[in-house]
Amino acid sequence: MIKRPSPKSIRKAFAEHLTVDVKGYEQTVWDILNWVGIEDVILFLQDYVHQGDLSVGVHIDYEHMSTDDLEESIKQMALTTGEKL
Repeated sequence: MIKRPSPKSIRKAFAEHLTVDVKGYEQTVWDILNWVGIEDVILFLQDYVHQGDLSVGVHIDYEHMSTDDLEESIKQMALTTGEKL
C-alpha cells in the first residue's frame, strides 16, 4: 500500500505551488508527481481536470525553482503539513 499525505495536505501543497486547484485528484497528482514528475502533473491537470486551460502551471513565486527543487518543495510541504493536522 502506498503511503500518501492526507488529501488536505496534498491539496494545500499543490495550491501553494500551482495556479490551479487539484481538489478531487489529490491522490492522482501525488502519484504522478512521485512517479514521473511535475511536468506530467501539469499536463494531466491541463488535459483532464481543467480541460485545455492554458493557465495551468507553476505559481509565479516558484517559477525560479528548478524542476527537482519544485517537486521537493511540494513533497516537503505536503508531508510537513500532514504532520500538523
